[in-house]
Amino acid sequence: MKMFAQSLAVLLLASLAVVSSALAEPPLPDPIHLPGMPVIDPAAMQALKRMGAYLRTLESFSVRVDDVIDEVLDSGQKIQLTKTVELQVHRPDRLRADVETDRKAREIYYDGKTFTLVAPETRYYSTVPAPPTIREFLVEVQSKFGIEFPLVDLFYWGDEEDDSKAIREGMWVGTSRIAGQLVDHYAFRQRDVDWQIWIAQGDAPLPLRYVITTKNEPGEPQFMANLTWDTTTRPADVVFTFIPTKDDYPITIVTIDSAPVTP
Repeated sequence: MKMFAQSLAVLLLASLAVVSSALAEPPLPDPIHLPGMPVIDPAAMQALKRMGAYLRTLESFSVRVDDVIDEVLDSGQKIQLTKTVELQVHRPDRLRADVETDRKAREIYYDGKTFTLVAPETRYYSTVPAPPTIREFLVEVQSKFGIEFPLVDLFYWGDEEDDSKAIREGMWVGTSRIAGQLVDHYAFRQRDVDWQIWIAQGDAPLPLRYVITTKNEPGEPQFMANLTWDTTTRPADVVFTFIPTKDDYPITIVTIDSAPVTP
């Protein structure tokens, strides 16, 4: 994500950098370009594997995601849109997502038997039969209904279906803090995307932030998300089943073969 600053601020920062250069930390080396260094740092890949293995151990959890995405207009100008996702999960067959964007809201219910998509502003909803596991459900909603489920990567990291084989470059950037938590910051490159991830240090290596830059689209739009976890929650079964009221109206969800749409 590019940060645009006023020219005066740039000049001021440049002056401060010169004055304090003796006290400043040395710049981080770029291990990708140092002679004799591997293109992919094995420690960075191991961090992803450790994170994925830990995510696989979570039977129940909730996570709140606050994200920002660029939308590039035909003129080339970037517009930022925000979204909040509240996700509750009980493996292997319970999932609930509450999604709110600048433009719309959606509720997703999956209880191991049915999938319900709700538009809370209009009170329209659609319920269809669903497969018996979260993994099968995620595949079906995208392939059959063209719905890109939010945070789907959380259910793939650490197994053979994750995207780690597509990584071409990887490096450890450094240590930082997110909401007081020490994290390790990593950067990776694939053919069409650059992405970064901040993984919590300690015994619970949860992803706390990630940034994705799409290089094969005009303007190279970015997506950034901050994640807030609760791994102790145990949502009741009623959370995952939609119960319509007299004010709710059932409609038919259409099977599509076109490009995916975001709920």
